[in-house]
Amino acid sequence: MSANSDPGADGVAPEFFRVVRLVDAFEAGRKRRSIDDAAEIRVLADAAAAVARPADATPDRARRAELDRRALVADLATSARVSEWTVTRLLSEAADLCERFAGGVEALERGEISRPHLSVIHDAGASIVDDTARAEFVGLALERAANLTPGRLAAVLRVIAERFLERTLEERHKEAAAGRRIEVVDLPDDMAALTAIMPATLAHGIEDRLTQQARSVITARGDADGDGEGDGDGDGDGDDVEIDERTMDQLRVDIFTDTLLTAGPDDCVAGTGLRAIRATVQVTIPVLTMTGASTEPALLAGYGPIDPGAARILAAGAVGWERVMTSPVTGSVLAVDRYRPGPALNRFLAARDEHCRFPGCRRPVWRCDVDHTIPAADGGPTHHANLAHLCRRHHTLKGVTAWSVEQVSPGVLVWTSPTGRRHTDRPEPTVRFTFDQTATHLRAMMREPWLFPADDPPGSSGAPPF
Repeated sequence: MSANSDPGADGVAPEFFRVVRLVDAFEAGRKRRSIDDAAEIRVLADAAAAVARPADATPDRARRAELDRRALVADLATSARVSEWTVTRLLSEAADLCERFAGGVEALERGEISRPHLSVIHDAGASIVDDTARAEFVGLALERAANLTPGRLAAVLRVIAERFLERTLEERHKEAAAGRRIEVVDLPDDMAALTAIMPATLAHGIEDRLTQQARSVITARGDADGDGEGDGDGDGDGDDVEIDERTMDQLRVDIFTDTLLTAGPDDCVAGTGLRAIRATVQVTIPVLTMTGASTEPALLAGYGPIDPGAARILAAGAVGWERVMTSPVTGSVLAVDRYRPGPALNRFLAARDEHCRFPGCRRPVWRCDVDHTIPAADGGPTHHANLAHLCRRHHTLKGVTAWSVEQVSPGVLVWTSPTGRRHTDRPEPTVRFTFDQTATHLRAMMREPWLFPADDPPGSSGAPPF
């Protein structure tokens, strides 16, 4: 027994009391968090009620209420640095919790359950229409939540909820299936998660089919590992054959990718389907990376670095290229040209902005409007220092609500919310990597003057050469 664990006068080791204090502190912290979560739910429910559309509203009043709601959502989102869609979901969820699951909110406020427990109760009981039945369900759910983790509670409540639901599972499934969709979540290291929300039978069927195909690839490996028949007198040529050592999970993903992008897993090699992509994307590729003389990463707009090999494959299938000239110091866009005619100013703005310029919005430029920061009707010039991309939602927000925006310098937008909070949105530099002496030497050898910063003459504004 260590010195710290020697029993005291009462026969109990001091280490025991230390553990008790830690557990007590952890429980107290969780209880305080539950109380704070309940307070936030009530605040959000009040916010939702403040901008709710009146039931008997005229069309004009309903439109005004919708614009007020958008302005409040944007204010909440920017103040908390979360997306507007997240705030919209939280407002709707908070209003429903306070109206139909008041017992659960009160239990959260008392620290009897956690926020994840309340979410599980809400998800399981959201389809219960009858108020009395739902109240009974909430009571049973709170009893179970006292002793179960959220994960275990979810499975139990799905069974309990069936007793209180008026609509059959078939009816509810049909409605839920109408919301099937595909979602992409960006991950670190040039990865992303592709999630398909679909009927469970199809999802499990797809998983099983991929597993069967992966097993067939593993079986087809045959004697590649050298265990086949032979007299052992070969010349060793087989040593150069690359052995397929992919795991089951890796094979499933590779087959899934190639099947979707090439209409068939012809050779089950990850990345084959990349050549079939004909999507509208903006990829910035350093010129030396394009030629294979450098390993500088390329940039996928809205995501970040992608590997040079994938970028070169995408570039090979592009119908046209644009050359984006950037400052090697700041990475900001200096000018854009291409080998086909086109509106130079629009190309420059697209390369500079990449997405809607409202704080936190990631809608790509090809789904946005080019907006005059100072309206043209008020004398605002059609100039890069007075233009920025805004999606239709935020374009409307700027024009008809108390939100305002000022372009304090070319491309730098300062938004002011109805509550007076200011949020600065800057264009993301196209170049985000460290200085590479070798790449600079290669550029000099290529004698491309636009790749190097020129000494601006006195009084030069640094405007792009349109």
